[in-house]
Amino acid sequence: MLVSHNWLQKYFDAKLPKASVLADKIIFHAFEVEDIVEKDGDCLMDVKVLPDRAHDCLCHYGLAKEISALFDLRLKSAVTKGNPLGAVQGFPLVTVRNLNIKIEDEKLCRRYIGRMVENVAVKNSADWLKKDLEKLDQRSIFNIVDLANYVMFDVGQPLHAFDADKVQGGITVRLAKTGEKITTLDNQEVNLDESILIIADDEGPLAIAGIKGGKKAEVTNETKNLILESANFDPVNIRQTAQKIGIRTDASKRFENEISTEVAGYAMDLLTDLIIKEAGTSETKVGEKVDEYKIKNIPAPIEFAIKEFSERLGVDIAPEESIKILESLGIEVEVSTKGNPLGAVQGFPLVRLTPPVERLDLQAKENYVEEVGRIYGYDKIAGVVSLGAELPNSRSSAPKLSGAEAEAEKRFNLANKIRVILKGEGFTEVYGYTFTNKGEVEVANPLASDKKFLRTNLTDWLIEKIKFNLPYVLFDNEAVKIFEIGKVFVGGKEETRLGLGIGYKKKIKGQDAQKEVEGTLVKLAERFEIQSLEALRLDLEPPTVDEVSAVQEFNFDKLSEEIKEAKEVKLSDLINKNASYKLVSPYPRIIRDVAVWVPENTQTDEVAKIIKESAGELCVAGPILFDEFAKEGRKSLAFRLVFQSYTKTLSDDETNAPMAQIIKNLEKQAGFEVRK
Repeated sequence: MLVSHNWLQKYFDAKLPKASVLADKIIFHAFEVEDIVEKDGDCLMDVKVLPDRAHDCLCHYGLAKEISALFDLRLKSAVTKGNPLGAVQGFPLVTVRNLNIKIEDEKLCRRYIGRMVENVAVKNSADWLKKDLEKLDQRSIFNIVDLANYVMFDVGQPLHAFDADKVQGGITVRLAKTGEKITTLDNQEVNLDESILIIADDEGPLAIAGIKGGKKAEVTNETKNLILESANFDPVNIRQTAQKIGIRTDASKRFENEISTEVAGYAMDLLTDLIIKEAGTSETKVGEKVDEYKIKNIPAPIEFAIKEFSERLGVDIAPEESIKILESLGIEVEVSTKGNPLGAVQGFPLVRLTPPVERLDLQAKENYVEEVGRIYGYDKIAGVVSLGAELPNSRSSAPKLSGAEAEAEKRFNLANKIRVILKGEGFTEVYGYTFTNKGEVEVANPLASDKKFLRTNLTDWLIEKIKFNLPYVLFDNEAVKIFEIGKVFVGGKEETRLGLGIGYKKKIKGQDAQKEVEGTLVKLAERFEIQSLEALRLDLEPPTVDEVSAVQEFNFDKLSEEIKEAKEVKLSDLINKNASYKLVSPYPRIIRDVAVWVPENTQTDEVAKIIKESAGELCVAGPILFDEFAKEGRKSLAFRLVFQSYTKTLSDDETNAPMAQIIKNLEKQAGFEVRK
């Protein structure tokens, strides 16, 4: 979402820090900021709002509240009273024509507010309004439509305006009837069905609820009288409808992430006030709000001991600090040392927390703990900074886990232990797609045509990855060794499985991928003191890919049942702390081989040293021995080298020169003969 620095400033009396400073703190405490762009004397931040906060932060008001907490800046007083930007609610309300509103399915439409506004002047928008919207890549249409869009980007509530003189009878929110159609504002004809929620008058559809308005009651330059709409719709239905009809809008994006039903009320007042200011005439009349409020989705208050913030985060935070953070986020904090239903000890009072109406995500203790943690700063929590370090609240002092929690922890530790073991055996972990092109369970709305099903095994993916990686293996005796611990969906249920795969480029004497897989499984059995893994083996076809590759799959769920206890594996055990890293060259590599006859008692390392010292700086890998055999008192040693530059593509001449030097230095040695 694009966020305007100048727009945010409207919420504060104090001057805001520059956009780059705002972005730095937002990144480390709230959301990722993907870019900052200067435009028309303003700075626009591209903020990636995550789905769990889309209900309150896909708007400037939501970001302003975050900035208020992060920088300890006071919002304007009108804003703190639930009146963003100080919308004037003192406009005179008079009697206008009756507006009847009916909601047929209150689960799909929780609230619908309508208001009549008569005798307005529809015209081009004021410069300030045009500029504010155009900076957000929104095309200006005219004042009424632009004002509705402005309020949506300001407080997050989509709104709509109908030409009242084109509406026949009352407003009904209902499911469409089979065979009904609507032509949208952008001239698309949409076929409706009984799963699609619409706004209708006595004659038929006026709009697709929460997604797009229709042409029938479109506001134009000739419009004089308005019916304003501010509503709240079921997020699941909006998302399903948008996908079905292939129309995604800024409005549907907000509704499908759910919005508090309370926002509709003050958004209507804000829009009304702006219309009076920007489109009002001496004859403008504003009617009362007709508010059909069926279901509230406001999160309930919660209470627990203040000391739990420190315990759950594993760092000492003073109660006063926790309370200050919560209040900075607009959360009402009521402190009590009496009653103690949660057993809070003296000095650690209970708090009753009431979230702002917009914060639908604040529903459990963990949500509030996360709020304190992110504003306090995860960088101040030692266990987060030091990889693998023990948190202060260690397992020895933590409360006893329930049966389900203990089993989940055992499975988690078991999976990590397997990862450590397989890493030690030279395996690399891979993560496959859950969605694939075949299976037993078909997805209703697939991501792509080749991802319509939930996978039934890990084997297919492992085979594919072995074949994909083998062409990049330099040496015939070098294996691709991979594994995955992942979910599959088979027989009407979900299973967790362990899959192992080993593959070679070609058949070499002494190499047997199937035996290597079996040997790895035996080692797993020994480490976990399991007598046999046969009961866990899954006979999937093909267990052997070909004569040089093999894959085997096991039921991880049953493996977990066989093991009584899995000791905790530290995160540090999963990390190779001694590993070193370097950039990968973007230029192609050149592979060269050299084979030499040497006396039978010559050490391989002695020959490799001569080659290495002669190869020069462009040799980035090798020499590596890949072939050896003896004949008539001599032995042949074959080595492979890799030449590559970090600055350009190498020519044949540039690799011929070091190879010539290698041959020259080898042939200087007594009894050495380079095979040509």
